[in-house]
Amino acid sequence: MKKLSPLVSDAFRMLREDLYRHLDDAETLATGHWPWSDAETESARALIEDLITVIRGVAALHNTPQGDHCRTCDAMWPCLAIETIHRLVKDPDTEFVNIQNRLRPEL
Repeated sequence: MKKLSPLVSDAFRMLREDLYRHLDDAETLATGHWPWSDAETESARALIEDLITVIRGVAALHNTPQGDHCRTCDAMWPCLAIETIHRLVKDPDTEFVNIQNRLRPEL
Protein backbone atom coordinates (compact mmCIF):
# COMPACT_ATOMS: atom_id res chain seq x y z
CA MET A 1 0.00 0.00 0.00
CA LYS A 2 1.28 3.45 -0.92
CA LYS A 3 2.16 5.68 2.04
CA LEU A 4 0.42 9.04 2.12
CA SER A 5 2.48 12.20 2.19
CA PRO A 6 2.57 14.07 5.51
CA LEU A 7 0.52 16.87 3.92
CA VAL A 8 -2.26 14.51 2.79
CA SER A 9 -2.19 12.66 6.11
CA ASP A 10 -2.58 15.97 7.95
CA ALA A 11 -5.46 17.00 5.69
CA PHE A 12 -7.23 13.67 6.36
CA ARG A 13 -6.68 14.10 10.11
CA MET A 14 -8.14 17.62 10.00
CA LEU A 15 -11.13 16.38 8.00
CA ARG A 16 -11.74 13.56 10.50
CA GLU A 17 -11.43 15.94 13.48
CA ASP A 18 -13.86 18.39 11.86
CA LEU A 19 -16.37 15.59 11.31
CA TYR A 20 -15.96 14.39 14.90
CA ARG A 21 -16.55 17.96 16.15
CA HIS A 22 -19.86 18.05 14.29
CA LEU A 23 -20.85 14.71 15.78
CA ASP A 24 -19.81 15.90 19.25
CA ASP A 25 -22.03 18.96 18.84
CA ALA A 26 -24.98 16.75 17.89
CA GLU A 27 -24.31 14.51 20.87
CA THR A 28 -24.15 17.54 23.15
CA LEU A 29 -27.71 18.41 22.11
CA ALA A 30 -28.87 14.94 23.14
CA THR A 31 -27.07 15.00 26.47
CA GLY A 32 -27.62 18.67 27.29
CA HIS A 33 -29.68 20.27 29.97
CA TRP A 34 -33.29 19.36 30.62
CA PRO A 35 -35.96 20.27 29.78
CA TRP A 36 -35.30 21.16 26.17
CA SER A 37 -36.54 24.45 24.85
CA ASP A 38 -38.89 24.38 21.86
CA ALA A 39 -35.97 25.41 19.64
CA GLU A 40 -33.82 22.54 20.95
CA THR A 41 -36.64 20.05 20.39
CA GLU A 42 -37.06 21.23 16.80
CA SER A 43 -33.29 21.08 16.31
CA ALA A 44 -33.19 17.50 17.61
CA ARG A 45 -35.99 16.48 15.27
CA ALA A 46 -34.17 18.02 12.32
CA LEU A 47 -30.95 16.37 13.44
CA ILE A 48 -32.58 12.93 13.46
CA GLU A 49 -33.73 13.46 9.87
CA ASP A 50 -30.25 14.64 8.88
CA LEU A 51 -28.57 11.62 10.52
CA ILE A 52 -30.95 9.23 8.76
CA THR A 53 -30.08 10.94 5.47
CA VAL A 54 -26.38 10.43 6.22
CA ILE A 55 -26.87 6.73 6.99
CA ARG A 56 -28.96 6.22 3.85
CA GLY A 57 -26.39 8.13 1.79
CA VAL A 58 -23.51 5.97 2.98
CA ALA A 59 -25.56 2.80 2.46
CA ALA A 60 -26.45 3.94 -1.08
CA LEU A 61 -22.76 4.39 -1.90
CA HIS A 62 -22.18 0.77 -0.95
CA ASN A 63 -24.94 -0.83 -2.96
CA THR A 64 -24.56 -3.60 -5.53
CA PRO A 65 -25.68 -2.74 -9.06
CA GLN A 66 -24.25 -6.06 -10.28
CA GLY A 67 -25.48 -7.96 -7.25
CA ASP A 68 -22.28 -9.32 -5.72
CA HIS A 69 -19.68 -6.55 -5.33
CA CYS A 70 -19.92 -3.20 -3.59
CA ARG A 71 -19.63 -0.44 -6.19
CA THR A 72 -17.57 1.77 -3.83
CA CYS A 73 -15.07 -0.56 -2.17
CA ASP A 74 -15.29 -3.41 -4.73
CA ALA A 75 -15.51 -5.94 -1.91
CA MET A 76 -17.92 -8.84 -1.87
CA TRP A 77 -21.32 -7.62 -0.73
CA PRO A 78 -22.22 -7.00 2.00
CA CYS A 79 -19.06 -4.96 2.36
CA LEU A 80 -17.64 -3.78 5.68
CA ALA A 81 -19.51 -0.47 5.47
CA ILE A 82 -22.91 -2.19 5.10
CA GLU A 83 -22.06 -4.73 7.80
CA THR A 84 -21.08 -1.91 10.16
CA ILE A 85 -24.21 0.14 9.44
CA HIS A 86 -26.37 -2.93 9.95
CA ARG A 87 -24.64 -3.89 13.22
CA LEU A 88 -24.94 -0.37 14.65
CA VAL A 89 -28.52 0.30 13.55
CA LYS A 90 -29.82 -3.15 14.53
CA ASP A 91 -28.02 -3.30 17.89
CA PRO A 92 -30.80 -4.26 20.34
CA ASP A 93 -29.45 -1.82 22.93
CA THR A 94 -29.93 1.24 20.72
CA GLU A 95 -32.78 3.67 20.33
CA PHE A 96 -33.11 2.67 16.67
CA VAL A 97 -34.41 -0.73 17.77
CA ASN A 98 -36.52 0.74 20.59
CA ILE A 99 -38.25 3.03 18.10
CA GLN A 100 -38.82 0.19 15.65
CA ASN A 101 -40.25 -2.00 18.40
CA ARG A 102 -42.69 0.77 19.40
CA LEU A 103 -43.75 1.40 15.80
CA ARG A 104 -43.91 -2.24 14.73
CA PRO A 105 -44.40 -4.41 17.81
CA GLU A 106 -45.17 -7.46 15.66
CA LEU A 107 -41.59 -7.63 14.29
